[in-house]
Amino acid sequence: MEHLRRQTVRMIDPESGYDDPEEGNKAEEAVMRISNKINPRAKPTRNYLNDNVSEIILKALYELDQCRPDNPVEFFAYYLLKHNPKHNN
Repeated sequence: MEHLRRQTVRMIDPESGYDDPEEGNKAEEAVMRISNKINPRAKPTRNYLNDNVSEIILKALYELDQCRPDNPVEFFAYYLLKHNPKHNN
């Protein structure tokens, strides 16, 4: 029975280095904890976007909705460039 389970795992993920998928998941979690300690700038994507991107994007979208320009993509790009908090205008 165990042999069949290993074959099934290999069929689902042929590159899996672990016969037991749960063991593989634990190993991946351990690696992520270590790599986050090594690289303090590593954040989950959602946290990074919330901290660095969301506010300016929402403001740009609000302005875009208010102005309704003929070329919305150009307006959006210009707004982001002009209001970039990490760039001197």
